[in-house]
Amino acid sequence: MSTDVIVIGGGHNGLVCACYLARAGLGVTVLEQSDTVGGCIDTRDLPDGRGRLEQGAYEHGGIRGSGVAADLELEARYGLRFHLRDEVTLGPADDGARFAFWDSLDRTVDGLAMVAGREEADAYRRFAAWATAGMRLVGSLDSGPPPSLGQLAALAQASLGAEAAPFMQTLLGSASNVLRSTFTDERLMAPLAHWAAHSQQSPLDPGTGGGGLALAAFHGAPAARPVGGSRATVEALVRCLEDAGGRVVLNAGATSVEVAGGRAVAVVAGGERYAAARGIVSAVDARRLFGDGRPGGAAGLVAPEHVPARLAGELRRIHSGRRNVSELKVDAVIDAVPAVEPAGFERAFMLSANTMTDIEQSFARVQLGELAERPPVMIAFPSVLESGWAPAGKGVAWVSTFVPWRPASGAWDEAALERAADHAWAVAERALGASIGVVERRITGPAAWVARHGNANANPNHIEMSIDQLLGFRPTPSLSGYKTPIEGLFLTGAGTHPGGGITGVPGRNAARVALGALGVEPRGARLARRARERGALLRDAFKATRALRRAS
Repeated sequence: MSTDVIVIGGGHNGLVCACYLARAGLGVTVLEQSDTVGGCIDTRDLPDGRGRLEQGAYEHGGIRGSGVAADLELEARYGLRFHLRDEVTLGPADDGARFAFWDSLDRTVDGLAMVAGREEADAYRRFAAWATAGMRLVGSLDSGPPPSLGQLAALAQASLGAEAAPFMQTLLGSASNVLRSTFTDERLMAPLAHWAAHSQQSPLDPGTGGGGLALAAFHGAPAARPVGGSRATVEALVRCLEDAGGRVVLNAGATSVEVAGGRAVAVVAGGERYAAARGIVSAVDARRLFGDGRPGGAAGLVAPEHVPARLAGELRRIHSGRRNVSELKVDAVIDAVPAVEPAGFERAFMLSANTMTDIEQSFARVQLGELAERPPVMIAFPSVLESGWAPAGKGVAWVSTFVPWRPASGAWDEAALERAADHAWAVAERALGASIGVVERRITGPAAWVARHGNANANPNHIEMSIDQLLGFRPTPSLSGYKTPIEGLFLTGAGTHPGGGITGVPGRNAARVALGALGVEPRGARLARRARERGALLRDAFKATRALRRAS
């Protein structure tokens, strides 16, 4: 079997990359190891009409905000629709306090004043202005190969002037320090820190400061969830790909990438050989592609003799799972969706970490291989947005928490998963102040996630989002531009810049690099696009400068 380009992995970034390549006129085949595409996006129907569960990623505002959905006409032509909500996030604390984050900053500040007091609410308003300006500058760097830390510092200095130093200090510092230096109410800090911890990093870790800004920077953009569930995003991507002449092959886990004459020429997957006339894009992480770089260590899809010594040294420094963090999902058909205050926030995506101290201690306990006493839990009720998720009179709950990859008590087994799920469920009930009756539930533990998408340590980000693996270091310095040392072989996915989340940005960036390298995008068009992007970056930086000065 032969085609122009093979894409290894049918997660959303692999599909996004494939769509851009196919729409540019290339023949594209996507090889996916699982029985469905989507990777961390996994919506499943229970048998006999018993309900539908959202086992994977929930919110998809990122793929709208990044412009990828518009580029690929996912809404205009391929059937993707969104539930847009003014109720963005709710932070329920165990003492009954409810920290509500609306699309509207003014409405959010007024609500926070009623819960945490006017002084904290005013501090949040100032913080949101700073966060929005800072994240605008960071977001302007998402498109294209990432800068190094030195280049980012130089850009900040050139565009922000006197504000560059505090901005860089924020990015390099910890979310805990950023938030504790701004607020006094630990319950208010908790959802902000929990949002930063989406990357599976403790808010105490250096380099999480930018994540601590993220939730407060969302005002002005409604939350977005696909109609029909998260799988609607990947279904739209598949329709886009097929409309452009591409195809997806399921149950086709890649076992090797063939290299001949210094060029990637074929992929062996599911017992078949797929020849690539122009190139190969890997949406699986760098270590699965090239191995761990150690003599006699884990081999990758590319044979060791084709991996340059310098790259092997970089691969040895890639890390995932050093803090022992993994995730556990509990999805259930329930008797009824509990009442949530403020009214309407049963529609929101909830982040309940209780207090800043609780979430800091949770990561410490997980690192020791223990279940946290009061873990952070994410909670949502997909059935409140549309019908079809549960039998009449019932509802559906989505609950996620952090657990150890390696429990100190031994390997994960069914009994251990049941205990962890019971604990997470009890914490969610305590946070919401209500008992939630379960009709039927499914548990997705660390091993099940690996079986689904193959990522080391079940990490949805492929590799850790630590400061030494961001920007021009992601996943390694020589791989950070989406190219590899092997001609015709490219890299995308959450393990490349800018990292995890449902944005499609790594897929788009890799496609642009591949199109340029393969000579599909004319040089003049490429230079014109880069000029437009640089102009947009400078405009965003100028806006950020003014906003940061107003917020200081």
